[in-house]
Amino acid sequence: MQIIINGKSVTTSAQYLGDLLQQLDQPPEGLAVAVAGQVVPRAQWASWVLKENDEVLLISATRGG
Repeated sequence: MQIIINGKSVTTSAQYLGDLLQQLDQPPEGLAVAVAGQVVPRAQWASWVLKENDEVLLISATRGG
């Protein structure tokens, strides 16, 4: 399936958001995720079903100033 992650088109076999994050080796600490403009609570990542051409935005908290 094709999805868009932070503006880049990506092919994935993941059906759930949690699976996608694991495929991307994305640690959950300090991470916020939105799919199709909707923020997805961490408790729903494992059950959130991805759809063809979904736009996924990954935002990582950073330290510093």
